[in-house]
Amino acid sequence: MYIPKNKILTDQYTNGGEYIIKSTEEDYIGFYHKLYTGEIFTGKTPNDSNIRQLILNESDSPQNEPPEFDTVNKIALFLDDPDPLVDTSIWNQRNIVDYLKSTGQDTKDDQPKETPYTSYSRPTEDDYSLGVFTRYFCVKVNENIYLEINKDTYDNLIQEKKDWAYELYTPFWLQWTLTGEEKEVELANSNVIAIKERRLKRRGLREFLKGNYLKFYKP
Repeated sequence: MYIPKNKILTDQYTNGGEYIIKSTEEDYIGFYHKLYTGEIFTGKTPNDSNIRQLILNESDSPQNEPPEFDTVNKIALFLDDPDPLVDTSIWNQRNIVDYLKSTGQDTKDDQPKETPYTSYSRPTEDDYSLGVFTRYFCVKVNENIYLEINKDTYDNLIQEKKDWAYELYTPFWLQWTLTGEEKEVELANSNVIAIKERRLKRRGLREFLKGNYLKFYKP
């Protein structure tokens, strides 16, 4: 898989107490890297062996904000990157160049487009007065990979702006209940997620939100 370097924060190190291994919930000490999606993995780069996903000890911590990345998506021509993070055994740049030539496209134009990135919105006091809050998301069209995004990004995707890679993502929103009886709020938000999964004909949203149906809840 090709991952542009400007979408990865590599060679990071933790002394422990910050991240745990998602599959085992063990405290992690060692090198790690972050993707622009906010996901964190063991290893200095995605090419390291035995990669495992990491999560923060406190999922709602302010530290859970993703790092800043260049969010431009480009055709993998590596025009400005002679040493890309790419598995050369499965990635052949020549095939891309040949395809561009055969379709009459410029092989010196990597066609940069903006891609969505993780952005966590928080409800305002007006939202709490109303009792509901709109949360915006997108999911990749060919994978159950979700991102929570802001309204501006949602609008760019839904309006199919030409400078955005909108064809790679399906944008959607949830009306999130904030106030009321705790059990009723939990049930309402659980039902909203279930309905959205059925309408999208996709799985994984519930897992992406970690079953936290009371996020932002105020009694």
